[in-house]
Amino acid sequence: MSEETNEFEMIQEKIKNLETSKADMIGRIRYLTRRMRFKKFEQKALAPYLEETREVRIAPLRKRRNKMEFMIATAAYTPRMEREWLKEVRKLDMELEKVKEIEKARRKKRFVDEDIENGEKEIKDLEKNLMDAKDRLRRLYDEAKSVKMATRRSVSASAAMEDEMVSLGDMAMIEDKKPKRERE
Repeated sequence: MSEETNEFEMIQEKIKNLETSKADMIGRIRYLTRRMRFKKFEQKALAPYLEETREVRIAPLRKRRNKMEFMIATAAYTPRMEREWLKEVRKLDMELEKVKEIEKARRKKRFVDEDIENGEKEIKDLEKNLMDAKDRLRRLYDEAKSVKMATRRSVSASAAMEDEMVSLGDMAMIEDKKPKRERE
């Protein structure tokens, strides 16, 4: 009897743990879904600006600027040459300042795309784990039900056995009910 009760309590504990982990997974999926919605809106907001500035090339400007700095450091023979090249570097810096926002937007789009991809992957994994948890819960509920039924059967069987038995107190009462003449 206590064995069956102990087993039932263990099953109930497993069910409780699975229910809490299931609730945590559902909460995480809700959070990720809201986050994905926000990221997709962000992606849509960036799209027109990036489409408009698609033709702008940033890498050649950077290469030219780095090349000019290298030439200043290594090939400038006179201060006059150095000043002229520094003017060019400043011009390139101003051009790079203008395209800095475009570069930022492109980087942001790349990060948003990565976040969306990672979020969708995590949601798929969580949904798979959630389905597994639901299956385990279903099996545990069935097992708990069978243990409970077995406990009820054993309790009813022991109660039936007790009904057939007569206790000593009942026997004393039966004797007392006999007339005194028969007792003597």
